[in-house]
Amino acid sequence: MSWIRRRRTPLLIQLVAVLVLSGAIWALYTSDGAVKSRERDARLAAAAGVDGPAAERLPARVVDVMTATRQTWGNEVELAGVLEPVRSTWVAAEVAGSIEEVLVPEHSFVEEGAVLVRLDAALPRAQWIRAQASYDLSRADLQRQQQLGTRSVASEAELDRARAEERRSYAALLEAETALADTSVLSPFAGLVNSLEYDPGAYVAPGTRIAELLDVETLELVLFVSDRQVGSIQVGDIAKVRVDAVGNEVVEGRVARKGSAPKASTQRYPIVLTLENTDRELLPGMLVRAMLQVGSSSAILLPARAVLREFELDYVFVVGPNGEARRVRIVSRPVPFRPDLVEVVEGLRDGDQVVSSGAAQLRDGLKVEARP
Repeated sequence: MSWIRRRRTPLLIQLVAVLVLSGAIWALYTSDGAVKSRERDARLAAAAGVDGPAAERLPARVVDVMTATRQTWGNEVELAGVLEPVRSTWVAAEVAGSIEEVLVPEHSFVEEGAVLVRLDAALPRAQWIRAQASYDLSRADLQRQQQLGTRSVASEAELDRARAEERRSYAALLEAETALADTSVLSPFAGLVNSLEYDPGAYVAPGTRIAELLDVETLELVLFVSDRQVGSIQVGDIAKVRVDAVGNEVVEGRVARKGSAPKASTQRYPIVLTLENTDRELLPGMLVRAMLQVGSSSAILLPARAVLREFELDYVFVVGPNGEARRVRIVSRPVPFRPDLVEVVEGLRDGDQVVSSGAAQLRDGLKVEARP
């Protein structure tokens, strides 16, 4: 009996230990954390395409689905710019003198050949009279020498001298006439007198800038486009130009020139539009927005959110015939000025059902259901 009593005590202790350990294991297995962990493992197994009862019990993931369709689309871009005159120039004085009269006010419109400023012409007129008298005298002397030469009285040397003097005096007369005409400073073309700050009495030297003239009958708009866009724009193409300053009025612009080399600072190519402005409603410096058609192409367009990028490769999920998600590699490129879209070059066919939202949470083989 004493032996049995001695053996019963360790067995009892072992039995109690086993019961305590079993209870701890059961409590751990049935705890909230353990239950959630098992559920998470089941979802991950289903998402990874693992077959089994846990995966089969998960419902299909509801996603947005779109049909891939090749379509012809025109790429229209909107660019902002500032109107500029088609030509501008500074009109300068050709001769020295004091300003006698200012005939046009600053910021006014003038016609071609209009007199802007008139200089004191007293000295140039005196020089012209002197040159005219010298020319008349030399011409009369030449006529006498020619008459004497017919009678063999005048020598060839005297006749040559008379001819040279007549040419020299004629050139001096032309110079005097030009100087006299230059006392009237004329407008070289019809336009806007943008600057004219001189008053009567001011003295100007040859080359002094007197007035700035802008040709606003035609205005220019310089825009900059990328290398992909410049090839699809041709001289003569029409653009819609919206002018904010005149109530968002839409006018027609025409591509007059396009650059063959990019601007160094932006690596973009200049495109020059011209706008007819015969009614002079538009003015240089106005901010405008131009809509340009930069070509059309036939392609499959997808929302950018539908494309997954891994290791510089692009993928999309396509719904298979049995409602499962299949990952497909594609080749895509961005749509200019449309960051929300991508153009699919390779990898999809017309009619493919592409998952357009929630693609990041999908795996191959996961059951999906199109959102109603």
